[in-house]
Amino acid sequence: MDERPDNSQQLMDILLVMDQEKKTIQAVSGVKDGELQTKNPLEDNNDLLRVDRHGDMFSNFFSNLWNQLKDPTRFHFFRVPEEDVQRVAADFQQTMQNPTPEGQARMAQYEVQHPALAQQQGEQQAQPAAGQQQQHPTDAPQQQPQYKYDVEKIDWNSLANLGIKREQIEQNGMLDQMLRGFQTDKTVRVYFNLDSISHANDSQLSLREAPDGRVVVCSHGILDPQKLQQQFFGHTFTKEDSDAIKTAGNMGRIVELTNRAGEKVPSLVSRNQKTNELASFPADKVRIPAEKNGHTFTPDEVARLKKGEAVVCKFQTKAKEGQKPKTYEAPVQFNAAKMQLELLFNDRAKLAMDAHKELQKQIANQEVPKTFRKQELTEKSQTELAGGGTVKVSGLKDKNGKPYQGYITWQPGQKYPAFMFPKDYKTALEEGRVKPAVENEVQVAVNSEGKTNEATKSLKEALQSAQTRPTGEQKEQQDRKQEQKEDKKQKQEQDKPKPRQRKAPRL
Repeated sequence: MDERPDNSQQLMDILLVMDQEKKTIQAVSGVKDGELQTKNPLEDNNDLLRVDRHGDMFSNFFSNLWNQLKDPTRFHFFRVPEEDVQRVAADFQQTMQNPTPEGQARMAQYEVQHPALAQQQGEQQAQPAAGQQQQHPTDAPQQQPQYKYDVEKIDWNSLANLGIKREQIEQNGMLDQMLRGFQTDKTVRVYFNLDSISHANDSQLSLREAPDGRVVVCSHGILDPQKLQQQFFGHTFTKEDSDAIKTAGNMGRIVELTNRAGEKVPSLVSRNQKTNELASFPADKVRIPAEKNGHTFTPDEVARLKKGEAVVCKFQTKAKEGQKPKTYEAPVQFNAAKMQLELLFNDRAKLAMDAHKELQKQIANQEVPKTFRKQELTEKSQTELAGGGTVKVSGLKDKNGKPYQGYITWQPGQKYPAFMFPKDYKTALEEGRVKPAVENEVQVAVNSEGKTNEATKSLKEALQSAQTRPTGEQKEQQDRKQEQKEDKKQKQEQDKPKPRQRKAPRL
């Protein structure tokens, strides 16, 4: 098994920002053309800037972000645990609207600054000007979070034997990513010399702590995608799994993996697009944003994405000045290696689009079920099912002949309707997962052989279950109606004018 960082154990933080001009609290997603890109922190969103909880916010990535901003002084940044970001963001927004000393103190616990500004502020605090007594979140002592790994514990001599110099990976930002517990995005040339055998390849790097406390470097060389390993953390790949990983890069379904602690973890599996190394991500930690590129995900799309499926959606381009945004179709899928949702491009997109079109053809040719457990579904019931509704079916019988009733739903792609007992239907209705049901009003007037029963065919009212003969009251009604019919016919005969008789001619 390859040694690599255990992504499932990484705890992440979100970078919140307070805009002093707009008086808002947002979550940072990046910088574009000198402008800070943000998202609503109260919504689930995988496009946010995430940092390892043991990372250093005053490292290269934060300095670069700060330096790219046109006006960084209008912002205050806060580092918040991902699991608490919505609660904390709501509290920060309330504090901005109604400032209190307690609220400002809570904000101060999370605030971070550029190192140069923190040093400058420290000097100002050492010599405060007269009359400056007002408290502000930025006036509090700043947190000094440490890297996940101690740079001094790295064996640099061993690293140099691989042809890697400290200055090289410091300057290109790789060391910062490694110390924060991540696998590097970039690759570096690594040289191996084993006795008389020499080997070189391009590799991504990461760090891990050995049992003796040493920090060792892991090399993630570029692998042959056609020579995929057959087992991964206890899971044996099927042919379909292998084909999906080789072609699409994502397995597309949840599988059960066994982590290093021996625990079973339902996970998604993807292939690193640069090194072809496999990576996993726990299924229960998958977060799907409410919106992406102008498209709001439906509950069905969110459920499918969390299962690892590729979903084709309609997105919008960013509108240029004076122009309307353009709409385009594209597949999206959760990538375990990137730990977020990604748009698929090129061959990967073509595969997903082809599968989507094939599914649409199958759905278009598929008819709504006309029966359910030998009971005929009326046209009204079929129409309700086709529209995503719920139908109540009564008069069903189990294998012992005991009658029961329930509720059914149906979706395109399903061969048979899904059945729910009344208790399950009530729960689903309360949770908004189903629509209120309509009754499948089936009139039964046939005998056990499926032929029309002469004794009951003239009845206009609904029959009772298993009824094959009219009741005494129904028989009286039938007889009375028959007598009325005969009396009416006789009266009509009597009321007819009689033909006049011709007189015989005289002789």
